Amino acid sequence: MNKRTVTVQLPDDLALAVHDLATEQEGTVGKIVEDLLTAHLAAKKARQKTRDEPDERLIFALQKLLFRDMAEAVDWADLDTRLRRHGYFMKVAWGGLSLHTETSGHKLCNTHDLGFSYATFLRRFGPGKPKDPRQA
Repeated sequence: MNKRTVTVQLPDDLALAVHDLATEQEGTVGKIVEDLLTAHLAAKKARQKTRDEPDERLIFALQKLLFRDMAEAVDWADLDTRLRRHGYFMKVAWGGLSLHTETSGHKLCNTHDLGFSYATFLRRFGPGKPKDPRQA
């Protein structure tokens, strides 16, 4: 890994504290800062991953809105039509189905979050997949 020299200005008390910590750990100030930044960035990434999980209130609202249509659809085309009526479409993603807004294409959740896995639809409708309305 390539390293780059960076100069940081710290208040006197903080500079002394980090120097003492480095001495205590038999390391360097640079290593202390590197470890802190690495931990901070890892925590930020973990928080971001948590945020990517769908909101429970959104899931509940989508279940109420779409459950009947998803349960009563007779084939892929019927399911596509029913979802489009509400402004949504499904897309195959990583071996499952995800629900997206028709206007922006933004992913809202996976269909299994709503109680309908891709496997469930495959059993009901046979091979195939929903159509992406944005593809001609």
